[in-house]
Amino acid sequence: MKVRPASVIAPAIILVCYSAFGQSTDIGDFVEEVVVTATRRPIELRHVLPSTQIVNSADIERLQPRDLPSLLGHMSGLNYRDSGGRGSISGVFIRGATPAQSIVLIDGMRTSSATTGATALEAIPVSSIERIEIVKGPLSGMYGADAVGGVIQIFTKHGRKERPMSQIDVSYRTDDTQRYNAGLTASSERGSFHSTFSYENGQGIDSTTIQSGGNADRDGFNEASLNVAANYHLFETLEARLSVLRADSHNEFDNLFGDGTRFDSDNKIENTTFKLTYNPTEKLRLTADAGHFKDRHKIPAFSSDLTTRRTSISGQADYSLHSHHIVTFGIDYYSDRISALAAFSETSRDNLAGYLQWQGHYGPLTAVGSIRCDDNEAYGNTTNGSIATGYTLAENLTFSISYGTAFRAVSFNDLFFPNFGNPDLKPEESETFEISLRGNHSGLGWRINAYRTSVDNLNGFDPISFMAANVSEATMQGVEIELDYALGPWFTTGNLNYLDARDDTSGEYLDDRAEFAANFELYREIGPINVSTSLQSESGRHDRTGASIKGFVTMGLGANYQLNRHLGLSARIENLWNEDFSLNLATATDKFRTYGRTAIMNLSVEY
Repeated sequence: MKVRPASVIAPAIILVCYSAFGQSTDIGDFVEEVVVTATRRPIELRHVLPSTQIVNSADIERLQPRDLPSLLGHMSGLNYRDSGGRGSISGVFIRGATPAQSIVLIDGMRTSSATTGATALEAIPVSSIERIEIVKGPLSGMYGADAVGGVIQIFTKHGRKERPMSQIDVSYRTDDTQRYNAGLTASSERGSFHSTFSYENGQGIDSTTIQSGGNADRDGFNEASLNVAANYHLFETLEARLSVLRADSHNEFDNLFGDGTRFDSDNKIENTTFKLTYNPTEKLRLTADAGHFKDRHKIPAFSSDLTTRRTSISGQADYSLHSHHIVTFGIDYYSDRISALAAFSETSRDNLAGYLQWQGHYGPLTAVGSIRCDDNEAYGNTTNGSIATGYTLAENLTFSISYGTAFRAVSFNDLFFPNFGNPDLKPEESETFEISLRGNHSGLGWRINAYRTSVDNLNGFDPISFMAANVSEATMQGVEIELDYALGPWFTTGNLNYLDARDDTSGEYLDDRAEFAANFELYREIGPINVSTSLQSESGRHDRTGASIKGFVTMGLGANYQLNRHLGLSARIENLWNEDFSLNLATATDKFRTYGRTAIMNLSVEY
């Protein structure tokens, strides 16, 4: 199927006419949501100034995503790429910022590899996710390093049922993928407990179009994961929460550099967090967090075995000066330790930071400001902050404007990798300016964002010295339109995005970002049945220093049927038109493959 300009524009017209991506946006009025990522404290979504989106368990159940990156690809301002099917190296770009220029948290814990700087999103099991919060824009004033594009926070499942409950899910995809989930939830007056065990096994697809050297085969994937969470009220004012996530996966891939078969990798992530929340008075809230994260990526064929171990401790106080003014201050500490087969000159570094935030309301005016100072053992002191203000022009109509600075920490690979690392490398630095207008009228919620981000000291490769260097600057600017609409049992959600991301020196469009992207979903509940349809389209993606990748439009159809309180059935077809497209080039002449038309069937039993 050839993609013509009209096929890319059509979904955009549908979005504007019917509305758009939305129960997961920050502007709907069907559910009063509370988020914590935007300000590091609970706040109603309608009071949040940065563009914030939510993916909840209902969204995940309805979309039945293959993995986390493809799920995030439905969101406004986010592009994702993979490297040829399930389990392949993936990444998500927030407003053009690279995967290493955005933070991914799991239950409050940083999850990036210290060697590459990015998070292995493909290794985080969707079956363990309860909720995702996505905050776009510079957040280094609260979170420190790597919050250039924004923050994605993943909340794992936890017990909330009033009665003990067990659940078993079995699913099958027509690409020969089976997934099995078993969960247990229990609760009492003082606390709750939840555990989920999942196993997935798939034959996969041929990851690239390279057919020589034994590469003409299917590249499989399997993963076993465990999620355990518990919370308990020690006293009426003191709550303790523990969460543990572990996932072990094995992925096969094609060799891009010559002949060879059975190229594969083993990946492991472990994330443990412990949180104490103390509310001694109505005005004061104290929290203390401790966590440990481990990321291991092993590729025997390349003699590569990289492990990151991160330990973090933080404390925070939120104080209400009165009902309209809140001050937040805190201290963050984390320590990175790496181990590798290569002889890195340094294998550890510590980061200590303090931050301050103020939020206030003056009639129709809302403002929030933050500042944070980081002292990193590897590259010294860095201070960043942001300020945003919103003004209610009329009932349900708000204009906001914001400015912020952020930075990306230099990875261990760029600093210390043998014969490549440069210990004098500077952190990447950014400035972002954004204006936004949002409204909510008779069930129609909408938001328009326009932003511009300038990044200096881009880390790259110096062809003269053959070492890492600060090689360039870049500008990323764009417009996002987000809408959602509820009419009786009908819900429509969607977004339309334009992004211009260029290297300031060469003028070339940056790789892996789509210039135009649109997402649309229409769904309805009919008694025990939920039916949905979705469209995704994009154009203007480039790779390998300017090579153009053709645009595409894909369609999905799904239905969920709750037979009774114990038994549920669901089915979905992805890529209904069997579109042949790619998100990433493997070589100058070959591409990474994506899945064709695929059906998934799921049976859920709950007692």
